[in-house]
Amino acid sequence: MDQSNHVGNPLTSSLDALRQAYQGCQRCALAASRSRVVFGHGRPGAPLFLLAERIGEMDEYTGRPFSGPAGDLLTRLLAAPQVEIPTDDVYLSNLVLCRALNNRSPRVAEMRACRERLAQEIQLVGPQLLVVLGRLPWQQVLGGKGSLERQRGWARTPEGLAAYVTFNPASALHGEAYAIRRKKLLIYEDWQAIAAAYRDLSGA
Repeated sequence: MDQSNHVGNPLTSSLDALRQAYQGCQRCALAASRSRVVFGHGRPGAPLFLLAERIGEMDEYTGRPFSGPAGDLLTRLLAAPQVEIPTDDVYLSNLVLCRALNNRSPRVAEMRACRERLAQEIQLVGPQLLVVLGRLPWQQVLGGKGSLERQRGWARTPEGLAAYVTFNPASALHGEAYAIRRKKLLIYEDWQAIAAAYRDLSGA
């Protein structure tokens, strides 16, 4: 996603300042194991803010979230018929900015240490819709409990931002063939709903 056209935008400067403030972050134990901080990627004003759980190995290597196979699947989803959302209208981020050893899920203290950053990041991007990808973001941001599959769909954050809860595309990359096909179908159905809301928001 090319951000060069947004140089000079004061929101871009503020987002860059937030990014710089976290480059040497020592707020949690992940600082000891990471090779780099992987900040969110996209432009201020993007109508969709996609929030996932954690940094992957390929993300850490490239310095950009969703750089691996899950990102490839997300790119195909955005371009799919009846979705067709431009990547420039999507901002990508995670609950935490640093990868843990063995790609484990972030711990409570690690997510808590990144909570203020996430709130500031969402505020600076100013999305109209938060897309919550997976169980842990659903639990942390929306207080989700029980089955994510049964409770997928529309919600609202405590701050009043419209949200849509769906699976992380990474969850459709592993498992039995039938389970993968079913998961991909559910994800595609969710993204059709997200795309319809996106078009209403953008007037497309």
